[in-house]
Amino acid sequence: MRNDNPTKPGKIRLFLREHRAILIVLLLVLAIRLIALDMLGAEYSLSSDDLSYVRSGITFRHTGMITMHENDVPSAQIMPGMTVLIGLLSFVFGEGTLLWVALKLLWACMGTLTGWFIYKSVRIYAPKWCGVVAVIPLLRADFVWMDNLILTETPFILCFSAMIYCTLMMGKTHKGKYFWGCLVAYMLALMCKATIAPYPVFAMVYLLLVKYDFKRLLRQGLILGGVVLCFIIPWSIRNYVQFDAFVPLTYGVGNPRLLGTYQGYGYPSDEELDYETHVEAVTREKYARYYNEDGSVKPEFVRYVNLGRDDIKANYRIREWAKKDWKSMVVSYGVLKPAEMIRSSFYWTTIFDVGKEEVLLMQDINTVLCAVAVALAVILKKYRRQMCFLLLLYFGNLYIYAATFAFDRYQVSLMPIRYIIIGVGLGLGAELFSRAVTAVRDKRAAAEAK
Repeated sequence: MRNDNPTKPGKIRLFLREHRAILIVLLLVLAIRLIALDMLGAEYSLSSDDLSYVRSGITFRHTGMITMHENDVPSAQIMPGMTVLIGLLSFVFGEGTLLWVALKLLWACMGTLTGWFIYKSVRIYAPKWCGVVAVIPLLRADFVWMDNLILTETPFILCFSAMIYCTLMMGKTHKGKYFWGCLVAYMLALMCKATIAPYPVFAMVYLLLVKYDFKRLLRQGLILGGVVLCFIIPWSIRNYVQFDAFVPLTYGVGNPRLLGTYQGYGYPSDEELDYETHVEAVTREKYARYYNEDGSVKPEFVRYVNLGRDDIKANYRIREWAKKDWKSMVVSYGVLKPAEMIRSSFYWTTIFDVGKEEVLLMQDINTVLCAVAVALAVILKKYRRQMCFLLLLYFGNLYIYAATFAFDRYQVSLMPIRYIIIGVGLGLGAELFSRAVTAVRDKRAAAEAK
């Protein structure tokens, strides 16, 4: 007997048939991460921020405090997302190897799910095979290795990819469900990295370019602002209570900014600067309420003051650099640091016998393919607004990072943008090739007709 009513198994079979190719690739993406997990070991870490995140989560489980690096004092150096997530998992899986296994499996799944949003973003504008090809770079050794580290990058990239997809769909369909998807992804991304805060500005510019209804955009912007404030207000109050200062997001930018003043060329050396007068004395004056009578910093504020000192020192170095050679500073921050990030890859340990040089070669090829994709959009006069949005988003965030510290780990967060650009570019390249073949065929047919 025929069943005229669509059943759930039927829908599942239809989904599997329609997306068979990408699901196979995603299974490979997941499998290679699990193989790397077995090779590296569940408790493999860099003994750096990744280990601090896990300890922070365990501390949160026991005390409810958001900490980082120092487990006995509150911190606002990081956003609370990683701490809370790991803390909740610690309630279920304890504090030992089982917790590490659970985290690594979750990170592998998040790294895999990122591929789905890259695929879906490309599919908006290009054939299915282009979306599948755009996901293949997730099989690169550097991405596999990164997804075996408990760092913010993996969950952030997942949320970032989802935000891009929802924004592109908002521009295409103007449907409200994609706004809500974007809002959820944005808030989750914000819980991982404060640097994503300006994203709504990039999205707004794009939506205005594609003639999104202005009143609806304004209304949705107010909703987004209200949701953000629901987090910012209690978080800021908590930080004010803990640090007697207004900290709306984090206070951790000082150290990267300081490290960034030693990149490029022409920056002043430590020997030619008066740190005692312009850094130490200023720090003691600005943070006087955090010092004991004997001149030592109160234990609960040591890291807060140290990071504040780094920010003061960074500002001083930048001022002196501008006085000494402002041209070298402009070139360093405007060209050299961003260029270094574009070429770099976050890959510190070799896996699968893939060397750093090979990964960097793939990165260079990726850059060339992105440039070709953008050129094709200009030549064919197609998807130029979308390319403009993706480029603005990429370079805008690239310069946000470069304004602090040009670090290979930071740039990896932006790679999904490049994969989407390449995927769309593949579709444009196929269209250009098809046009060329058609033109040759028509020309030959016309010649034969004569």
